Amino acid sequence: MSDEHVLVFADDSRIEALSAYTDSLEELVAVFTDASGGDGELLDRRPAPDAWSVAEIVHHVADRETALSVDLRRILVEDRPRLTAFDPAAHADATLYAVRPAADALAVVLAIRNLNTRLLASLSPEQWARTAVDPVEGEIDVAGWVRLASDHLKAHVLQGRRAVVGMT
Repeated sequence: MSDEHVLVFADDSRIEALSAYTDSLEELVAVFTDASGGDGELLDRRPAPDAWSVAEIVHHVADRETALSVDLRRILVEDRPRLTAFDPAAHADATLYAVRPAADALAVVLAIRNLNTRLLASLSPEQWARTAVDPVEGEIDVAGWVRLASDHLKAHVLQGRRAVVGMT
C-alpha cells in the first residue's frame, strides 16, 4: 500500500492518542536490552516468587497486543461488538512464557504497534467514533481502545523496569 492512502488529520486528540500509543515502545526495548545485557540472567529472573520476569512480561505484552489488535479490527468491522476478557495467567501457562524466546515476543509487539499505528492514522473521524463493549471498561470507542492499549503497555514497561532492578 502506498503512503497516499494514509490520511493526515488535524484533530489534536487523535494525534495525541497516536503519540501516546507509541510512547512506551522505546522504553520497552530499553527494558528488554537492559535485562538481556551481560549473561542475560536478568531477563529470566523473577524479583519475587509470584512476580513475572522481564521475559514473561514481554510475552504477556505480545499476547495482549495480539488480542487487542483483533479487538480493534472487530470494533471497525462489527456493530458494537462485545469484547472478551483476557486471562493473563491462563495465557502464561498455556503458551509457555517461561520457555520461549522473549526476543520473538518483542518483535511481535513492535510489529503489531507499527501495523496498528498506520491503521489508526488512516481512520476517518467516523471510524474513530465506532464503539464496542469492553468487559471491564464498558462502552469504549476507538480512542478508548487506544487509551487501554497505551496504559497497558506503560504499566508493563514500569513492571519490567522494576523487575530489572529487583523490585516487585
